[in-house]
Formats: sequence, C-alpha cells, structure tokens
Amino acid sequence: MEENEILERSGEQQTAEAPAHKRHGIAAEIYDWFDSVFYGLLIVTAVFVLITRTSTVDGSSMFPTLEDGQLLLVSDFAYTPGYNDIVVCWSDTLPNDKGGLGKAIVKRVIGLPGDTINIDYKAGTVTRNGEPLSVTETDGQLFEDGHMINARTKTDEGQGGDFIVPADSLFVMGDNRNCSTDSRSRLIGFIDRRKVVGRAYLRIFPFDKFGGLYG
Repeated sequence: MEENEILERSGEQQTAEAPAHKRHGIAAEIYDWFDSVFYGLLIVTAVFVLITRTSTVDGSSMFPTLEDGQLLLVSDFAYTPGYNDIVVCWSDTLPNDKGGLGKAIVKRVIGLPGDTINIDYKAGTVTRNGEPLSVTETDGQLFEDGHMINARTKTDEGQGGDFIVPADSLFVMGDNRNCSTDSRSRLIGFIDRRKVVGRAYLRIFPFDKFGGLYG
C-alpha cells in the first residue's frame, strides 16, 4: 500500500507541475517574439538612417511626374547615376526659404560625364551625343525617352549651343521643361557628382500616389 501511495503522489505532483512548465514555455515564446521584433525594428531603423533619407518635392519643376509637397525616399547606397534617374541634388547657388543660398532640388538625369547635350529650342528637341531623344504622345501626354514631360523644351534659361558634361558631373532637367531652373541655367549648371544626395526611388506620400520611381 505504501508503494502505491508513493506512486500516486508522484503522479499527482507531475500533473500539478505540468501547467507551470506550460506557462513558462508560453512566456519564453512571447519573449522570443518581442526580441525578434525589437531587433527587426533596429535593423530597419539602421537601414533608413545609414542608406536612406526622405526628401520633399519643392515646386512644380518635375510636374507631371512629381508634384509640390510629395515625399520621396532617397538613397545613395552603391548608386551610379544613369539616364532618366530622378535625383535629389544640392545647389549652393539657389536661394532657400531662410533667405540664404543653398537648397535641395529634384531633377532628372539627362547627361552623364562626357556626353554632349544639344537642345533645339525652336523644335523643342533634346539631342544626346548626336541622337535625338524620342518624343511620343499617348492619350495627350508627352513622353521623352520613355518618361513623361509636361511640354517640349522651348525655354533656354539663358544658355544655348552644346552642353559638354564635365567629368564627375551630370546634366539634369526638370520634367516641367518650360518651368524648371536646371542645368540649362547658369544659376545651376552642371551638377557635381559630390552634390548628388541620391536617387529618388519611392514616393511615399500622398498615399494614393505611393509607388516606385523609375527612369
């Protein structure tokens, strides 16, 4: 009888201890879940801080592609500029809202180092290295070299002739061709590669316009 009582008590003790072990297992799982979420958020934050930043479109120079006040994600991580990229760059000569000089601008890459850009302002055509950039019209919307522009290039911004892009520089223009201060203007001119903040690759606001930006 004593042996049977000992076995019964041992079984009761194991049964009583089981819920405690189960509770401990659930707590461990919850802890692991929070631990994973924490480190995940830490990694995402590090990515944004180190290789991604935000930039707000100021003005209408990139209309119809981008509009005033839209918020973009920009990155320079392992970035090599290419034709039609939308880039954010720094201009030391443009007046800013604080009454001084220096502001970020958003433009499209038209010329790379060594390129010769010629603009026929009467015809409104842009030529790169002797090859005219194709202009097509679809549903009333103009496309140049595959991307939207607001109108043909008729405004010379005070400079004509050939633009020969120097080494480590870019020739940029806004998609709103006749309402954009860009590389056609002596106020900006060619963009030094070191002044490129990065390529705008995603529009995150307004939410109904959320999406990637491609050349």
